[in-house]
Amino acid sequence: MTIVAWVGSGMAATVRRCVEGRGFLPAAGGSCALALAAATVLGSLSAGPAQALDQAEAASGPPFTVPVFVSTRRDECYDRGDVKAIRKLASLEAERINSQGGILGRPIELMFLDNQRDTARTMTNVRTALGAKQVLAMVGLARSVDAKATFDELGIEIANSGIPWLTDISVNSIIEKHPNVFTMRASQDDDRVPVMAKFMESLELSRPAYLGLKDMVFSASLGDDLGKAVKGGFAADIRLGMKDEKLDPEELKAAIATLKEKRPDIVVLTVAGKRTIEVMKELIATGFMPPLFVTGQIDEMPKEVTGAYQNALYQITFDRLPELYNNRLRSLIDSEQPHEWSFEGEKVPEAPGWAKAECEERPVLDVPDPLTPTNIRAITVGSQYADMLGLIAAAGRAAGPNANLAERREHIIKELTKTFAAGKGAYKGRFQNWSFQPASRSAVRTPFIVILPQGLGRTQLAPVQFVRLKSGKLRRLKTLYLDIDMIRVHQVDDGEQSFHAEFLLLMHTASGATIDTLDFTNAYLDPRTNGRQISVEVVHPGGPSEAFPESMRIYRVSGRFMFEPALSEYPFDKQRFSIDIQPKEGDQPFIVQPPREDLRDRDVETDGWIPRAQYVSYEEAFVPVIDAFSHTPSVVPHYKASYAMVMKRETTDYFLRVVVPLAFILVCAYVSIFIPLSHFEAIVTIQVTALLSAVALYLSIPQLGSDTATLSDRIFVFNYMMTTIMIFISIMMVNRQVAGRPWMKTALQYIHIIGVPIAVAAMAYYVHMASLVER
Repeated sequence: MTIVAWVGSGMAATVRRCVEGRGFLPAAGGSCALALAAATVLGSLSAGPAQALDQAEAASGPPFTVPVFVSTRRDECYDRGDVKAIRKLASLEAERINSQGGILGRPIELMFLDNQRDTARTMTNVRTALGAKQVLAMVGLARSVDAKATFDELGIEIANSGIPWLTDISVNSIIEKHPNVFTMRASQDDDRVPVMAKFMESLELSRPAYLGLKDMVFSASLGDDLGKAVKGGFAADIRLGMKDEKLDPEELKAAIATLKEKRPDIVVLTVAGKRTIEVMKELIATGFMPPLFVTGQIDEMPKEVTGAYQNALYQITFDRLPELYNNRLRSLIDSEQPHEWSFEGEKVPEAPGWAKAECEERPVLDVPDPLTPTNIRAITVGSQYADMLGLIAAAGRAAGPNANLAERREHIIKELTKTFAAGKGAYKGRFQNWSFQPASRSAVRTPFIVILPQGLGRTQLAPVQFVRLKSGKLRRLKTLYLDIDMIRVHQVDDGEQSFHAEFLLLMHTASGATIDTLDFTNAYLDPRTNGRQISVEVVHPGGPSEAFPESMRIYRVSGRFMFEPALSEYPFDKQRFSIDIQPKEGDQPFIVQPPREDLRDRDVETDGWIPRAQYVSYEEAFVPVIDAFSHTPSVVPHYKASYAMVMKRETTDYFLRVVVPLAFILVCAYVSIFIPLSHFEAIVTIQVTALLSAVALYLSIPQLGSDTATLSDRIFVFNYMMTTIMIFISIMMVNRQVAGRPWMKTALQYIHIIGVPIAVAAMAYYVHMASLVER
């Protein structure tokens, strides 16, 4: 498409002159005809962009303003990329919304406001946003400290503005008095605290203790709420003070001495960040190491500390599950260049660590890795902000064309509390699904419990999970420890969008599940029998065995599965082939936990494909249900796991069957120009035969059921265009008007002898580079 765009832009002026009648002169006849012919070809290839342009022009009214609050962090050696991801993904989402007509013809315009982790600047930014013109809604504001101070100072103005505000606040008590303020975080009261209390109850932990901070809003609030939720309260409830963001060593030692005296069976530790490591080191030094339920990410803690801690560590997570990727995010990352999704790693020169020689230089990677835990976190944060913009646009459109600004704001709030309310409906964003608790106005997000068992060296989902039902009760969700060892992938059919696979399915018996409880959702459905084309052989049913682990059930599965090919880059494309699994019975939900990625078997036999990557992803799906009698809407959530392989198509066959013959066809058409013009019929016969041969070759290759032009299609169209140009030049060379103008005849000869080879060489270079690109 690079060459197409380059040629098209160069011909635009000529086409315009021809259409206006200024180019239909004898001397200009050649350029007009050439330009119009090329424009016809290019127009067929660029229908999509043209339609997008028309949609963008539709969103041309006065813009709605959407302030986006971000918080740049300059105290770490290298930027984690959160703000960079928010800016890019939110901007791309705004462009997408505007390209589709905006909000009933009016585009949205983002206003990024950075508080740089300063409370005073946060208040200034909020005042700026409230005073801006045509503010439809606001997005962002994360730190509880900044949020509490801002709402204490500006709460009345925020409430009176009526502006819907989708914050990123984790403490719901801050926004409880402001009906126009929501949070894309889960409710501490509805989700985090009840799940933690229920989990400790399921493990029969009757003496929990709490060690937190009295000067941090999140920690103090969590301790107060959790103390009320656990049966019998805390065996010990200790709140530490801070000075210059650090713990008092003597106060910490006294706190640990109190814990040793109370002998709790688990300690909830919420001192945040590096202070968590400080507490763990002190516990290791004293030899008292009870199970810990920590805030933050266990994987980001130093391995020497977590490895030395001789007990289990637990944490709550909402979106970064061990060894599991968000299915929508991973699919988007795989479809782009790595640098397009890499946000972390930018050096922060003003960070104090550089002056203190505490920071270390990192090597610069030629190809960045977008799948590092820190970068995935940045993508997750940025995608949530982008989804909020999509949600605002969808709710804003629903207000209708005649609503004024205040009415449109009110309708957005109504949509968030009615249409997208918990248990009734969900907004399907580009990255994940969203609904909100009507009372707390917090996002409905399932908290998952992650465990780092002693000695295992890696985190995994705990065996017991909980999910909230429409009734408000917590439902127990089991973790299914399962792996798929792919043996063979073959008979890939792009037209039928199917492939055959053979694999071993390995299940841990502790969950009590068998293969009969699984539904392979993308298995091919035979229309004759209305059944799945799958065969299952039991290799080991579990239990004592001399050959197999008794804790494993092993099945050999073979069958035909569906996939969704993306063919725009065919034949230099990569495709995702997956085995999708979900519970067969709706009342027996589970979530899958695969083994560690470096332990999985990557040896797979393929036919015409080169394996590039393997991974496991999950997606929260839902079934919309409407009661036909009461017309009450509801949603039934469940989780789907995808064991995916990304493979690149082998292109040797395509080069031999298509590229090489097309090259010979072009060469034959090209050298015909050196035949004397007295043999004009022979020249044109060769060139026309070359054109027809290219058409016949295109019709002889397997046709793909793609709605978009593939790279192969563009190669053929380019070939048609070059051959047609050569035929046109040959005809013009014997035209009387051209023959009577030597300068025009010379110009046509130069175009044929020099211009055509240059264009072909450029296209060949483009095709070569496309074959090397890993998308």
